[in-house]
Amino acid sequence: MSSPQQTTPPHQPTLTEQLARYWSGATFDDLPDDVVALCKRSLLDTIVVGRRGAETFEADITAQGSLRFSPETGGVSTVWGMQRKTTPALAARINGTSSHALELDDFGGCGHSGACVVPAVCALADAVDADGKTVLRAVAAGYDVAARVLDGAGGYRAQNDRGWHSTGTCGTFGAAAAAAVMLGLDAERTAWALGIAGSLAGGTWAFLADGATTKRFHPGMAAESGVEAACLAAAGMTGPRDILEAPYGGFFSVFSGPEARPAAVVAGLGGNFRIAETGIKVYACCRGLHSPIEALLDIVLAHDIAPDAIDAIVIHGAARTVRQFSKRQIDSVLDGQFSLPYSMAVAALHREATLAQFAPPQADDPAVQALMARVDVRGDRDLAPYDEPQVELRLKSGESFLNHVPVSKGNFARPVPEAELARKHQVVGEPVMGEKLATLRSTLQRLERLGSFREVSLLVER
Repeated sequence: MSSPQQTTPPHQPTLTEQLARYWSGATFDDLPDDVVALCKRSLLDTIVVGRRGAETFEADITAQGSLRFSPETGGVSTVWGMQRKTTPALAARINGTSSHALELDDFGGCGHSGACVVPAVCALADAVDADGKTVLRAVAAGYDVAARVLDGAGGYRAQNDRGWHSTGTCGTFGAAAAAAVMLGLDAERTAWALGIAGSLAGGTWAFLADGATTKRFHPGMAAESGVEAACLAAAGMTGPRDILEAPYGGFFSVFSGPEARPAAVVAGLGGNFRIAETGIKVYACCRGLHSPIEALLDIVLAHDIAPDAIDAIVIHGAARTVRQFSKRQIDSVLDGQFSLPYSMAVAALHREATLAQFAPPQADDPAVQALMARVDVRGDRDLAPYDEPQVELRLKSGESFLNHVPVSKGNFARPVPEAELARKHQVVGEPVMGEKLATLRSTLQRLERLGSFREVSLLVER
């Protein structure tokens, strides 16, 4: 009597493999028109902000440290604003740091997806002389994967509450996915690249205590790691196919714990393109301050309130509001960009919160100091993970106002009007790009017809 034949159960694709199979096989024609338009917008916003950010101290020290032992000739990837080329990984690191240096880069997705994904794409586009359609497909992939990994990890608040800076952790996966598209990796090697990215992911919020410049470096680190992961996978290094959901040593078990929602990684994959949930900044500070700033400006502008008429500005937030944003010692640009007392003071004084209010910081201005002393940041509300604080403005006359902005301008649910976005790019980009800014805008608008992305790189190399 013969024994029953044993069969091997079919392999169930892991989350990583599902992401890899989709994005390695997706074509430009699979991208809806609105997704293509969003990719162009994200490229323009990130490159303009990154080109201006290349003039900052943080970008300069990153370049100095990265290029110290790098040959000055022979590189293939453009370092923005430096008239210098280097390896794709180092260019991605430096340009990613530049993109985040002013706190004006986009938000949503993994936290700051643009500063992770776009520099990785641009660096490899130079290296492989990619056409515009490949660049757009890579940008869409990077934003999508970065956001999906964060969703699987439980979302931004869950990562934040554990002390992880999701831009560094989840952004690494997005950069790796984008880099894999740029290198034309098949499904297997794309999965390896994502698996390798899991070993390179990192970045914590410890910088808040003393304003350390590592915060600016996190997206640069993610962009670099994504490029390295894809290059290593292309050469044959394998990465764990279950990097996300592995019970022991998997990304979710290590970085998330019980907050993880693995099924969210692939929900709507191929139909719900996550770049659609990206926000564009209108204020030059952490997005956690945008709603309070807008709420205050609404009151001040509607009632024409002079700074010396203000008795108190009370922020009614949660414990996390106090933990992250109550800092009063402002010694750096970063300190001001994470301080409610400072940002509310300069907003009330100048009636705006643009780059001029934060870089350089105005903490030594007696008028700013006087207003900062009147800002009270409280943890007196039981806010859900994505709820915003209320702002109470009390006047010396005894009159008071209460305002709440549940969704701040620039969020994907409240997009920045095109005229306002153009104004942002003019203010940020024109001082360093001049007439090249208009050329950059028009070139990106026809990107799908561009034979070589190097046309774009030439506009931002100096």
